[in-house]
Amino acid sequence: MLKQEKFNVAKTRGKNFTVDLKTKRAEKLTKRTTIANMTIATVFARDQVKLKLNRGQPTKTFDSGRIIGLDPSKPGEPPKKVTGQLQRSIIQRVVVKSKNVFGLIGSTVDKAKFLEFGTTRMAARPFLRPTLQEERPKLRRILARGFRGV
Repeated sequence: MLKQEKFNVAKTRGKNFTVDLKTKRAEKLTKRTTIANMTIATVFARDQVKLKLNRGQPTKTFDSGRIIGLDPSKPGEPPKKVTGQLQRSIIQRVVVKSKNVFGLIGSTVDKAKFLEFGTTRMAARPFLRPTLQEERPKLRRILARGFRGV
């Protein structure tokens, strides 16, 4: 939250007052707060996605080292964990471009897009979009921290 001592406040005529806002300083504090809140929100969202991908299943390992799941996820469910590669690949990043702050959450493995959206041969097993939709109220509260009363 912006602190009152950062501004020059002068009382006039009892209840009325004027605020001499230092625009550059306020913009800098607002941007810093926005970046900090976006970082907290994206880390929270990343961790929630990883939790959703933490459903294990029995596996079978072949002599060649290949591992398969014996109880795969059903269409529409988040994918079940076999090796944990997808879960470990979930990343977050905050990008600042001019006056805009963006929070990015995604995966570094190619199979993530096929699982999220499906293919012509496989129904989707979304994990990212449903998690973000479920956590939307919490993410909004995190992003609004420090801006109450401003």
